Amino acid sequence: MPANEPAVSRVLFITPELTPLAKTGGLGDVAGGLPPALKALGLDVRLVMPLYGDIQREAHGLRPAGLEVRVVVAGQMKPCQVWQGQVGGCPVYLLGNDEYFSRPGLYGRMHGDFPDNLQRFVFLCRGAVELARALDWPAQVVHAHDWQTALLPAYLATAPFDLGPLATAASVLTIHNLAFQGIYPRYDFHLTGLPSHMDDIEGAEYWGNISLLKAGLMTAGAITTVSPTYAAEIQTPELGMGMDGILRRRSADLHGIINGVDYAQWSPGADALLPATYSVNDLGGKTACRRALLEAFALDDSQPGRLLMGFIGRLTHQKGVSLIAEAGEALLEGGASLALLGTGDAEMEVALGHLAARHPGRVGLKLTFSEKLAHLLQAGSDLMLMPSRFEPCGLNQMYALRYGTPPLVHATGGLKDTVSPFDPASGQGTGFVFSEFSREALLEQAHRAAQVFAQPVLWQRLVANGMTQDFSWTASATRYLELYQAVAKRR
Repeated sequence: MPANEPAVSRVLFITPELTPLAKTGGLGDVAGGLPPALKALGLDVRLVMPLYGDIQREAHGLRPAGLEVRVVVAGQMKPCQVWQGQVGGCPVYLLGNDEYFSRPGLYGRMHGDFPDNLQRFVFLCRGAVELARALDWPAQVVHAHDWQTALLPAYLATAPFDLGPLATAASVLTIHNLAFQGIYPRYDFHLTGLPSHMDDIEGAEYWGNISLLKAGLMTAGAITTVSPTYAAEIQTPELGMGMDGILRRRSADLHGIINGVDYAQWSPGADALLPATYSVNDLGGKTACRRALLEAFALDDSQPGRLLMGFIGRLTHQKGVSLIAEAGEALLEGGASLALLGTGDAEMEVALGHLAARHPGRVGLKLTFSEKLAHLLQAGSDLMLMPSRFEPCGLNQMYALRYGTPPLVHATGGLKDTVSPFDPASGQGTGFVFSEFSREALLEQAHRAAQVFAQPVLWQRLVANGMTQDFSWTASATRYLELYQAVAKRR
């Protein structure tokens, strides 16, 4: 083996979503950003994901792989169409089945999750085994992501069927958001394909049901989550979502590795989605982006000194949207304007809708998701609101820093790990941080932000601090490579 070749050289990524093919949140961005960084370290990384009906095959250069693959689900042999493409120079294999994936949406529609999600992701996990067999490709490590893929580490640990080239593979399972656990009725255990002894408290059984995530947590060679602070938080009853006991039990194998940012996609100096580009040395383009944002959200542009606060994300309690709704009137009284983008819980949409209706020209609300508007909000806002109740990692605050938009965040999870409080006296820090999850604490930091914003020289120092932070994937990929080598050695 050459001296510069890592002991682990072949890694299979299995993910339910992948930017730019299909995504609902940060998981897709991680799956799209980490593998190319691992490839740059010398790894052969291949990805497998579902061939969702919404994926634009021609636009993404996908083509049939020419492989014969069939997958057993609940004792029945299911046909599997395999398509292939590339993301970031890494091969991607997409597993299709008309019964499971030839429909709009990834996990469900407005009315809720698809009722056959258990079978759909059993198909994905068992399909990954059959894909490796068809490719005759013996991955040394399988890296699974969230509950949708957590059965694969359980298969590798229990070998309930012939695993082919994956028989000796080690596994890593990453928790992107512990709130989603893949819980199903216990009478559906037989659909999982797991051995009978896993239908137990030491296996997949979870408070009278089964949890696919728990099956993975009990069996994976290592567990990661997406920030050091979140790794500690999920071992507590407050944020452990009922899994804290399991995670404390496996604390020696639990690692918090901060997500990285793909600066090829998120950089104001080369962002094709912006009306103007800019850099830390020339912020003229940011002013143009601010004007475009005001126009896009029908906000009053007659007072350039007004602090423009942006929000991008799911309109849910987790994201702290209730705090924004509660503090909205006071934020406006303090001189701010709000540009809000996202969809989510009906009550949150209604609350923000009422705020926008009461204050036309001061509150702009778009109940949708638009990649172009998300980039415009990052660039055109003065301040990015991220008051999440909990946040495993968060990416928007890291994007905002690079775009010269200081974040205002709740000190939780990855927000705490990536945003440091700005100190006007020393000029150090990158944003505004509040510890107590309350309306008053948010408003206190918003007031401090307004005070700094009123001092252009000080604000420019804050902006420059953020824009020169480096959250590229290289450091995170190095940590993952070290972890792969450790679990492969133990296997």
